[in-house]
Amino acid sequence: MILVPAVDVHRGRVVRLVHGDPARETSYGEDPAEAARRFAGAGARLVHLVDLDAALGTGDNAAALAAAAAACREAGAEVQVGGGLRTLADVERVLRSGAGRAVLGTAAAADPAMVTEAVVRFGDRVVVALDVRRGRVLTHGWTRDAGRVDDLLPALDAAGAPRFLVTAIGADGTLTGPDLALYERTGRATARPVLASGGVRSVEDLRALAAAGVEGAVVGKALHEGRLPLAEALAALAGVAEGDSR
Repeated sequence: MILVPAVDVHRGRVVRLVHGDPARETSYGEDPAEAARRFAGAGARLVHLVDLDAALGTGDNAAALAAAAAACREAGAEVQVGGGLRTLADVERVLRSGAGRAVLGTAAAADPAMVTEAVVRFGDRVVVALDVRRGRVLTHGWTRDAGRVDDLLPALDAAGAPRFLVTAIGADGTLTGPDLALYERTGRATARPVLASGGVRSVEDLRALAAAGVEGAVVGKALHEGRLPLAEALAALAGVAEGDSR
């Protein structure tokens, strides 16, 4: 399993939200490129960048995210970019700007056929995001209900989604631990790789997610606040991988 540090960008600054609520924002006062470079330089292989303004429809941070992607590449890491990607042109734009992967959320939930077309054009560089609260998928910056995850996930799987990024909204930004039941449920519904997001606070949480079978864990607040040192987390996951190989 891999660890994927998250860099969420709002109005040009690195922030974390609680339950995706802009009114419950913690700013870390850091340039996104510097945050991404720090994580990549410390050994992260993949960094997750989110444009919160684009997701909420209040603007964009395209230049900041492109700079962060460049900083990661210089340090030997890839990035995946999400937030407000509504069209195939948006996907192409972020991939051309240096992202290794583009994350489709709202657009994918609204039109699974778009996922099929995106995969035809961009292959496994597409990630489909499902942001889940109490069994429902929320879109448009977690402000609209798109339906039951039990209905949407199979439809998107059939559309050819190469991998899923599943966020437990109720755990996001809370440091209360991941929603393991959600990832076990997801694992029963698809054979595609799944990235888990929301609530990770400790090495024990990472080990629990590894046991649940996810491909990786997206971690934000615990890393930004130093509650989960990146070096410690990477070492623990390396130990999990070695244990799996024996």
